[in-house]
Amino acid sequence: MSYAINLYFNEEAEQSIMRLWESLALLNLGKCMSCTNGRPHITLAIYNDLDLTKAQEILGTLAQAVPSFELVFLQVGIFPLHKGTIFLTPNLTNDLFQVHGMLHAALAAWQEQGWDYYKPQIWHPHCTLSMETAVEDIPKVLGEILKDFRSIEVMIESIGIVSLDPIEYLGEFPLSGSPSPA
Repeated sequence: MSYAINLYFNEEAEQSIMRLWESLALLNLGKCMSCTNGRPHITLAIYNDLDLTKAQEILGTLAQAVPSFELVFLQVGIFPLHKGTIFLTPNLTNDLFQVHGMLHAALAAWQEQGWDYYKPQIWHPHCTLSMETAVEDIPKVLGEILKDFRSIEVMIESIGIVSLDPIEYLGEFPLSGSPSPA
């Protein structure tokens, strides 16, 4: 089973991104993000396999060591060769790269199980808006996103682990200084 380690946002930012997901779902182009059990997030790592109990312990400890921090989504980006993924790109802060590095160091025992695109020096942090979008449909999706686009300020408040396909939430840990997740 594959597992993703994600950073989660404050409620207002999450709702703002979910509204974008819903407007894109109306286009019926690509995978419907609002139709999944997913939440807006930034993925720090994906592993083909993990010791789930140990990983949850590590995430709990890591969350206590990392203070909540702010990011701003200022840009829209595209991975055209990777299933037509359209995403928001955050400003690239030391806090973001520090938590990414700390996670990979803490889960070093599973490094070989990690997906390459999420490893240090390769990772492109992003929040997915649309997936599996045919290349010819990307301009339509971008047009919908850019129609009312404004930067989105987010507070990174927690780190969590989910199983993939289907998404199942297996643990969420508030970062120090953050309110507990609902």
